[in-house]
Amino acid sequence: MTSNMQAVQQEVAALTLAVARPLIWHDRTEGWPKHLDGATCFFLRFDSGIIGVTADHVVAAFESALAGNSDIVCQLRNSPAFDLLAAIIAREAVRDIATFSVPEAVVSAIGAIPLDCRGSWPPPEPQPSWLLSACGFPESMRTTRSDRSAEFQAWGALAAVEDVTRDEILITYDPTIVKPMALAPTLPPVGFNMSGCSGGPVLVHGNRNGLHRWFAVALIAEGSNGQHKQGVAAEFDLIRLRRIDVIQPDGTIKRPEEELGWLPR
Repeated sequence: MTSNMQAVQQEVAALTLAVARPLIWHDRTEGWPKHLDGATCFFLRFDSGIIGVTADHVVAAFESALAGNSDIVCQLRNSPAFDLLAAIIAREAVRDIATFSVPEAVVSAIGAIPLDCRGSWPPPEPQPSWLLSACGFPESMRTTRSDRSAEFQAWGALAAVEDVTRDEILITYDPTIVKPMALAPTLPPVGFNMSGCSGGPVLVHGNRNGLHRWFAVALIAEGSNGQHKQGVAAEFDLIRLRRIDVIQPDGTIKRPEEELGWLPR
């Protein structure tokens, strides 16, 4: 691999990691160290402000946890308590996308880089073989300490688009083919439990006029759950990514029935 290619991959890894942030919840009355539930989120910048994005099933899981325990508190990385349900702009269960409003000060405080989508939205139509970077924070790779600190190790990889539908992008995770990123230099084995990566950002990368360009195209929706597989299926993991071009600049989400008569660009 040339030094130029290595530099590009390091840049891609650094950007993707800086975009992704843990979205967690836990019982505020429980002593540390303790288990942190949750997943991953990221942020898009539009003229109207910053929009948080995660998977709808992540919000549903938090909603269920809160219904069963009023002491549950949500945080974005190390932010103060964040009222996720009050911040929700839109949820679409069929497409598994949820958006929420978040103040600029919170995004800055947690060290997140919001992806600037002004003037470049919606993103281009993904094509087979295009290179994607994806990042999330698996629950199995979280560590909490008695001093109330926590460490979130990231899962990340560079992979090519296998297939594209109106709502999904499919990639396969095969450690012998997928390229590692600096944020996760050691690729986990096939069957690694990706629980916690849901809602993580997926960026498409390429060169345009000699410049490296990226576009936010999807979120991680479903990967391996750690269950043993047999046969050919045991050689790779199928990862489903939900396309986010249906998100509007105000954070609302186009519903399937609103796209009747839609034709490919």
